[in-house]
Amino acid sequence: MITLFRTEIGWYAGVLLAGLLIGLAVGAPLLVALLFSSAYGLWLLVRMANIVTWLESGAASSKAPPTAGMMNQVVGLIHREKAYSRKQKNRYRVTLARFNSLAAELPDATVVFDGQRIIQWSNTAARSLLNIHEERDQGQRIDNLLRAPEMLQFLAHAEQGVEVELASPDTPDKTLSLIKVKAGKGMTVLIARDITQRVKVREMRKAFVADVSHELRTPLTVIRGYLEMILEESGISSKTRNALSNVQTQSDRMHHIVEHLLELSKLEGNPLGELEGEPIMVAGALGSIVENLRKTIGVNHLFALDVNDDLVLLGSEGEIYSACSNLVSNAVKYTEPGSTISISWHLNNDSQPTLIVSDNGPGIESQHLHRLSERFYRVDKGRSRETGGTGLGLAIVKHVANRHGGQLLIDSTPGAGSSFSIEFPASRVTKMARVSNL
Repeated sequence: MITLFRTEIGWYAGVLLAGLLIGLAVGAPLLVALLFSSAYGLWLLVRMANIVTWLESGAASSKAPPTAGMMNQVVGLIHREKAYSRKQKNRYRVTLARFNSLAAELPDATVVFDGQRIIQWSNTAARSLLNIHEERDQGQRIDNLLRAPEMLQFLAHAEQGVEVELASPDTPDKTLSLIKVKAGKGMTVLIARDITQRVKVREMRKAFVADVSHELRTPLTVIRGYLEMILEESGISSKTRNALSNVQTQSDRMHHIVEHLLELSKLEGNPLGELEGEPIMVAGALGSIVENLRKTIGVNHLFALDVNDDLVLLGSEGEIYSACSNLVSNAVKYTEPGSTISISWHLNNDSQPTLIVSDNGPGIESQHLHRLSERFYRVDKGRSRETGGTGLGLAIVKHVANRHGGQLLIDSTPGAGSSFSIEFPASRVTKMARVSNL
C-alpha cells in the first residue's frame, strides 16, 4: 500500500513538474501547472466514477474498468472481498439447508412467526399437529389458522417459556403441550408436542390413587373403630396396650394419608373459574387455625400475626383453610418449642393477595427446595415420621394455589429459617360488602 501511494504521488509530481516546465516555456508557469494539476484530479474522479458505476452494476469481474495505481488495488480488494463473500454465503446456505432439514424432521411441531404473527417458517410436524403447512401457510397470520378460543388466548397472553396444555385444534381427543419462546429480534418460536399418552397415564394414575384411597378408607375406619373399643377395655395388660397404641398411631397416620390422597385427587387438574368461589375471611381462618393448634396439641410457639382483616379472597373456603392449616402446622412441626412463627396476609407490591408463613427453624438446603411440593418427598424421612408427617401437605398447598390461579413460593436458608408464600391473582380479591350481602 505504501509503495502504491508513493507511485501515485510520483505520478502527480511528474504531472505538476511537466506543467511548470511547459509554463516556463510559455511564460505562465503557475497557470499551466494549475491546469495540469486540475486535469490530473479530473482523471482521478473519472476513474472513481467508473469504479462506482461498475459496483452499482453488480461488480462483475469481466466488466471491471481499466485502472492503474491505487485504484487498481481498490478493484483487486473488491474482487477478493466478493470471492470471500460468495464462499461465506455458500457456507451459510449449506448450514441453513442442513438446519432446515434437521428441524423439518423434528417430532415436535415448530412454527416461527414475527411480531405481527406472520408465519416465517414451520416444519413438517406442524402439518399434523397444528394443520399448518410449511409451504402453503408461510406468510399467513398464525391466529387466522389457529382460531380456537383457547389457542387465541394462548397466542395473546401465555407467558414465554411456560408450558400450557390444550386440546388439538383439529383432534379434540388429542392433547398438545404448547410453549412460546422468544427467538431473535421480534421473532417467536411456537413449539407443540403431542402429550396425549402422558395425559392418559396421568389420568389413569389419578383414578388409580383415588380408587385405592376409597377402598382403603372403609377397612381403615373399621380397624380404627375396633382399636378404640379394645383400648377402652380395662383388663388389657400394659404391654398389650402399648402395642395397640402403636397400631392405633399408625392406623391414624394411614387414615391421614388416605384423606390427603383423596383431597389431592380432587384438586389436581381442576382449576376454578376466575369468578368461581365464595368470599373467604382468610384473616379469621388464620386466627382459628392458631387457636385450634394451641387447644388440640398444646403448641407453645410464639405466633406473630400481621393480617389485613379487610382482605377477602374469592375461592373454595375448605381448600384455602386446608392450605393455610398445612403451612402453619408444618412450621410448628419442624421448629423447636418456643420458636416464633410469623404469619402475614396482605397485598404484595403487584396487588396480589399473599399469604406468608415464616419460621426461624433450621432451614432447608437449596437442592431440596424445588422438590418439596412433590408427593411423599421428605428432606429428613426419619424426622417426618417422628412428627407424623405424611409427605403430602405441601403437595396439597401447591395444588390449592394452582387451582385458584396462584403459586406456591418457597425460600429457605440453612440455619436462618424458612418462608412459604402463596400468591393469588389480584382478580381473586373481593370486597367485604359482598360477604355482608350473603
